[in-house]
Amino acid sequence: MSVRDPLSVAYDVRVRRVLLRAVRAHQLSKGASRGVAAFVASPAGEFRRLDRGGRTRHERAFTRSAYYQVFRVPRSAGELPVWSLKLAWGPVRFHRGRWGRAVQVRLYRYGSGYRHAQQHTQWITSDARRSTAGARIDS
Repeated sequence: MSVRDPLSVAYDVRVRRVLLRAVRAHQLSKGASRGVAAFVASPAGEFRRLDRGGRTRHERAFTRSAYYQVFRVPRSAGELPVWSLKLAWGPVRFHRGRWGRAVQVRLYRYGSGYRHAQQHTQWITSDARRSTAGARIDS
């Protein structure tokens, strides 16, 4: 197993609180998953060095921490994840003396799309729906 980024680890407690709020919001909205907002501050200089996705080092660390807790922690315990995660980042703004972005954190029941797909014929069990691209590659 690889070593986690120390900045991501530093976000774990804060992200855990945000995820717990998102779980409560999901339960209170009866599955509509409105989500919760959090503000991720970054040093001003980081906004001059964004990654390809337009995120700062601190925003990436927040994201890694969130995905780690939603997916890796349950799998490490031998369980399937309960939640799927969606992060929606807002614009850069100045808030309480720091530069950063608000992020909307939404949780959905893991595999909820899977149950919907089970109502339809799956491509692997139907010859008519199965792709033949694999046969062309193997020949």
